[in-house]
Amino acid sequence: MRRREWSDLALVACVAAFTNLIYCALSNSDFFFPDSITYIAPAQNILRGIGFFAEPDAVETMRTPGYPLLLAALDTKTLPVIVLQHLLNIALCAGVYLVARRRVSRVAGIIAGLMLAIDIPTIHLANKILTETLFTAVLFAAFVLALEGRHLLAAGALTGALVLIRPVAIAYFAVLAAYFLFRKVAWKEIAIFVAVSLVLPIAWATRNAVETGVFNVSSIAGANLLEERAAGILAIVDRADFKTALARHQGELTSRANAEILKNEEVDNVGDVDHAVRARYYARFAWPIIRQHPIALAALTVRGLAVDLFDSDADAIVLVSVLPPLLVRAIAMIWTAGLFVLASLGVGVLWRRDRALAMLVAMTVGYFILISAGGESEYRFRVPIMPQYLIAAAAGVEAITRARSRS
Repeated sequence: MRRREWSDLALVACVAAFTNLIYCALSNSDFFFPDSITYIAPAQNILRGIGFFAEPDAVETMRTPGYPLLLAALDTKTLPVIVLQHLLNIALCAGVYLVARRRVSRVAGIIAGLMLAIDIPTIHLANKILTETLFTAVLFAAFVLALEGRHLLAAGALTGALVLIRPVAIAYFAVLAAYFLFRKVAWKEIAIFVAVSLVLPIAWATRNAVETGVFNVSSIAGANLLEERAAGILAIVDRADFKTALARHQGELTSRANAEILKNEEVDNVGDVDHAVRARYYARFAWPIIRQHPIALAALTVRGLAVDLFDSDADAIVLVSVLPPLLVRAIAMIWTAGLFVLASLGVGVLWRRDRALAMLVAMTVGYFILISAGGESEYRFRVPIMPQYLIAAAAGVEAITRARSRS
């Protein structure tokens, strides 16, 4: 790289380091989320030599091993994990600059890198014992490899690893395979990519089948179908306050499914049944409700998309800011909405200039936002696609700037 590019890279990295490390220092060691223990427990059992178990006598099938293995590698010590995640954020900002610099322009690279460096949800979740930051880094690496349509073995291996970090990536291999078809990659190479990307997920699903009798990468899928999709659909049908109705239907549906489990499995306590087996019952209860209410499912999906894209996570800054909370929330809301407009414009601009980049950005963002659009939707689900999203937004900013310059 030339000296000017090194200077740009240093600027982006320094801003990212400042925002991430300052936020970490101001957060008063608030490193945990309700989900954190579900990753820490199996990591601790790995270190004890018990294996990947939630408890010594309860095989873990809800969580996949990717993130717990990272925790175990760092001896489940919280601060080293948090520091590593903030360092990954800094590396991501640098990576976004380099990709946007090469595929769009120097200005777009700087804008994209700096926007990621100040993105509230991205910084906030790097400060938590959660999968988002690791998943975002591995997803971006797979995205960059796929973008060129080369190194398909490495891209396939990373795509498979993504599933073992967060099962939401279960079908991302199909998205990349469709992209490779668009790029006219040879069928043989695409088949090899697909095969490699499926090795780890199939191996883990086989492990779960051996342990519980249920062939599934993660049993959280069945629970989500019942508690977030089916219950969310009924909450939409109620036309009442969504969160209140969602909680009520979650309780009702779970109670009915648990009663069926107690009856059929002949146990006194639902907890005595493997989570994978329980999730199978949950899915059976969920599917009839989902099939019976296609319009409510569409409405739930639209609501979920809006939450995924526009939930600002302003409270994360309110906690560490000296500005009035109302002002912080207003700025965060305007910023989040503005990014959507810029990214939408940017994809259109890129479609004329770099069709491969535009298509892969749109397909990646669309897949991860759509697959998590349900009752569980929140700002967390936007974080993994922020590098791609902000490359598009930076292209939009540059297009507006050039249009104003010409006028």
